[in-house]
Formats: sequence, structure tokens, C-alpha cells
Amino acid sequence: MSEDKRQQIKERITAAQARQAETDGENLVAVLAEKATEAKDQFTSFARRHPVATVAGGLALGVLVSALFRNSPTRRAGVYAGTKAAGLAALAGEMAVAFAAQAIQGAKDAGRAGADLAEDVGDKAHDAARKVRREAAYRASAANDAARSTAREIGKTVARSIRRH
Repeated sequence: MSEDKRQQIKERITAAQARQAETDGENLVAVLAEKATEAKDQFTSFARRHPVATVAGGLALGVLVSALFRNSPTRRAGVYAGTKAAGLAALAGEMAVAFAAQAIQGAKDAGRAGADLAEDVGDKAHDAARKVRREAAYRASAANDAARSTAREIGKTVARSIRRH
């Protein structure tokens, strides 16, 4: 192949690559513009449906950006609020421990009172059972005496009856 031919082919390739890059660039710009418009429309729609969340998100984002700077008032307020929150959390923890100790002591007291009550009920049941047992023994003894007396009387009557005949 001649040198002239090679040079023409190289020039055609270079021109085609330039045209392709220009087309790709235009396509990329068009795609980016379309995506940006889409994102704007979605954000606007969200902001209309959820205005409070949008404002809260904006405030939170502003606080976060402000906190990135060393001497910002937001950062100082955050440190102050953090130390106050830590102190309050420690106080709440101490209160929770005191409440739990009080609850445990109350449960122990209630357990002791329940045990005392159960002991009293047991004693009363034992006393009642002893009373019933004594009463039953007395009645059984009385019935035994009555049965012996009746048996003796019947024996005498039978013996007299036999003698007469």
C-alpha cells in the first residue's frame, strides 16, 4: 500500500473519531440534561407532598454543613447539647437504678408478707384439722361406746329370751 493511501485512511479515521466524539458529547449532554430535569421534577413532587419533611431535611443538612466548620455556632451548640444530653442520660440511668432497687425491695417485702400470710393460713388450717380430728375421735369413741352398750343389751335380751324358752 502506498504512503499516500495510508495517510488518507488515517485522516478518515481521525475525522470519524472526531465526529463520533462530538456525537457522544452531544448525547451525553442530552442525557445529563434529561436526568437533571427528572431529578428536579421528582424533588418538586416530593416537596409538595411532604413540605414538613422537606423543611426538616433542609435544616438538618444546614446543621450538618455548619458542623463541618471548626468555629461554627452549630458545632459549639452541638458540643454543649451533647454534654448536657450525656449528663441527663447519666442522671436518668441513676434514677432507673434507684427505681429498680426500690422495686426489688418492694417485691421482697411483698414476698415476705405473702409468706407470713401463707404461714398464718397454714396454722389456721392445721388448728381446724386438729379440731375436726378431735371431734371425729370423740364421736367415734361415743359411737363405739353406744355400739358396745347396745350389743350388751342385745346380748342380754337374747340370753333372757333363750332362757325363757
